[in-house]
Amino acid sequence: MEKVSIELVRYDKIKHLKFFVNRISLAPNHIHNEIELGLVLSGNGTVIVKQTKHDIKKGDIFLINSNEVHAIRNDFSSTPDQHPIILIIQISNHFLREYIPSVRTTVFDTCKISDSLPKEKCDVLSKLMLEACATYFGQGPSFRLETIIPMTKILGFLYREIPYEIITESQKKRKKERDLQIERIISYIDANFESQIRLADIAEMEGITVTYLSHIFTSNFGVTFQEYVNIKRFEECLRLMGNSKKTLLEISYESGFSDPKYMNKMFLKRVGMTPKECRAKIATLSTLGNEPKIGATERIYNTNMALDFIKKFAKEFYPEEKI
Repeated sequence: MEKVSIELVRYDKIKHLKFFVNRISLAPNHIHNEIELGLVLSGNGTVIVKQTKHDIKKGDIFLINSNEVHAIRNDFSSTPDQHPIILIIQISNHFLREYIPSVRTTVFDTCKISDSLPKEKCDVLSKLMLEACATYFGQGPSFRLETIIPMTKILGFLYREIPYEIITESQKKRKKERDLQIERIISYIDANFESQIRLADIAEMEGITVTYLSHIFTSNFGVTFQEYVNIKRFEECLRLMGNSKKTLLEISYESGFSDPKYMNKMFLKRVGMTPKECRAKIATLSTLGNEPKIGATERIYNTNMALDFIKKFAKEFYPEEKI
């Protein structure tokens, strides 16, 4: 079981840059140090940053700041082919820091870029993302250089077109302390949500009041503490449903629901179907191709399949371009 929702990004090919294509049914609340750019290649879903929801569809571009709590979800009542397939670029805040020192302390004001800029400018960014990813996945003899060139243009585009704030060193220090506190809280909940867990215990652990801790949840996650814990239990149910040997009763107890009726109520509330019906949906999703998967709700495509999705998208949106 994955205990911590703090994503540690590994750079397999190019230092400070990571590219992948992911089919997402549910990416629960998590944070990482990297700036994240996403281009929706197909399907639709919702990006949730703190308490704000942004609906996304094919062709949309979104941006997640460094250490910003976020989640990506899809309606489980939809068919698997409607789940969003997203081209994701993760940019370390150390990328080009020798030339752009402010990249480490920049906070962009926009999440859904597609709603903030006219189509022609979004097309510029979309093509740069496709170009960078095509060379990254293509891995020609000079793929690192050919990937970094459009990436520098992408950063230039963001600084030129997206409103942003460069925070001071004191603000950065406070932000880092706040981010570390959120990481600790998330880690504690992730490690203990299967059992009884109380807001007062976490407040005591952090040396803060229950009232202030409640504010942290509503301001960063857009839900109450108890709602957040129930969401974690719901997400664990989804993960365990990928194991066909476990009964729904076992899944209910192992996820922290003291009564299966609570699990049933949660599923009806969140996805409009019973746990049994949702499990059937997940089983259908697991038959899509043989690419690697994360749990039962995410799939990261291999290089060849990622390139196929990128080329298909480019051919549909930019038939006149050679990408």
